[in-house]
Amino acid sequence: MDRFGKVLHHRSLRLTSERRAIVKAVIASKGHFEIDGLIRASRREGISASRATVYRAIPLLIEAGLVQPTVLSGKQHRYETVFGHEHHDHLICQVCEKVVEFQFEAFEILQRELAAKHGFELIEHYHELIGVCGDCKRKEESMRGSKQGPATIETRSHIWSAEVGSAS
Repeated sequence: MDRFGKVLHHRSLRLTSERRAIVKAVIASKGHFEIDGLIRASRREGISASRATVYRAIPLLIEAGLVQPTVLSGKQHRYETVFGHEHHDHLICQVCEKVVEFQFEAFEILQRELAAKHGFELIEHYHELIGVCGDCKRKEESMRGSKQGPATIETRSHIWSAEVGSAS
């Protein structure tokens, strides 16, 4: 709550009961969530935060380092709580939208090397591997009645930048 309060103070905004409920709902959330889910969760806290209030709070939550946009390849924008969680990447099924979180140090090393090669200083990154999960492949194969080759897997990488003060 302190981190969010500092962002609000910097922008001359108040920590209202609606914003406080939104932060509580975000911190309590498990996994990935959509805006509508956040609205329902804040209402369970007894606060009727309007859709507009929640949408305006999201960039502030991102700036405070509490939330990050994720699973952007899907049909709707989703977010996940990052405060207190280790960095991870995602495997996403393009059929059922199942999400598998994973950590793979070799990806991290390659990303840093690639950024350095091109003179970039990495601030953040979000990595998604889009494909078809085993369950959906089996369903598809059983519907066809015969086994066929593996599904094509598409790979996308999203790198987001944010304004960050220089650390010295």
